[in-house]
Amino acid sequence: MLQQELLRLALFIASQGHGTYEGETLTCTLPDSQRRISTLLAMCAGQSFEFLLRLAKQRGIPVRDAYPIARSAVESFVNASYLLAESDAVAERAIKYAEFAAWRHHNRKFGSGEFSIEIQSDPDPAATLYSKFPEFAGKGNGSWTNLDVPSRIRRVGELTGRKAGSRLLGAYGLIYSLSSEVIHGSPFGASFFYSAHLQGEHTTEAFVAGTVRQLEEILIALLHAGCGYLAAFFEKQKIHSAVRAEEKLFNRLMSLSTKPAADFPFPLPH
Repeated sequence: MLQQELLRLALFIASQGHGTYEGETLTCTLPDSQRRISTLLAMCAGQSFEFLLRLAKQRGIPVRDAYPIARSAVESFVNASYLLAESDAVAERAIKYAEFAAWRHHNRKFGSGEFSIEIQSDPDPAATLYSKFPEFAGKGNGSWTNLDVPSRIRRVGELTGRKAGSRLLGAYGLIYSLSSEVIHGSPFGASFFYSAHLQGEHTTEAFVAGTVRQLEEILIALLHAGCGYLAAFFEKQKIHSAVRAEEKLFNRLMSLSTKPAADFPFPLPH
């Protein structure tokens, strides 16, 4: 919840241009395109985070649905950080991509062989593509960025500092590939969800306790991602008081996440 409050401060500063923190006036200095698109993505990530905090009360089978939401939040924080770290031109392409993707959604073909469907709302999609969206025409140009997620994280670290890059990388390592297995319904994804942390106990109680552990791991990944975005946002603009606040928050996260369960006052539910 402390992290969510700091995120709300960042979003408020970005949307209103300035805000107050511990008696100091903080001003957003991001160029307009970077401010608009990175704030949109960070807001989406924060909304997903808020929902996952509620979902964290669940136990057992419903926990599986936390993985796709967590993956979306983490990747949204990565993309928000990347777009505020890069140039305004990169952000402008991302904004243009949103318009292009909305058009493409109604002018596309999907499927394989005879099991294919073509959707077309534009009488001449090829002409529209080259006249209205030329930057996305041609092989390999149909996305808002050609960098994969690790490369985006690297760029955040290079442009805003090692703290932001390392926090986002930690989140990526904790959730990205595992959530892909679960989201895509792979055999490993299903097996992992039902068997992780059982420690040889094939009982309902052990399964429920294992899902609590999975939720803990998901939340730690989210906290890493959120701290990564906050570090990128405040470091990029040299808002030092908020940088220090994020560092204290992250240090607290690391301290809590390495403690054994016995150190906490509330027992795990059975």
